[in-house]
Amino acid sequence: MRGANLEQAYLNYALLDGANLCGANLRNAKITDQQLKTAKTNWATIMPNGRRGLF
Repeated sequence: MRGANLEQAYLNYALLDGANLCGANLRNAKITDQQLKTAKTNWATIMPNGRRGLF
């Protein structure tokens, strides 16, 4: 899902262990902190709060 636009996506029950979310737009996405910790992110990833950066 590298570079994907996941804005407002509902990911609460998705298994994201090792998923590549580098550069993805997660703004306002329904995703837990634990899911973000297990997925790969980088400085270009837009977090659910709208800020860029690593989790």
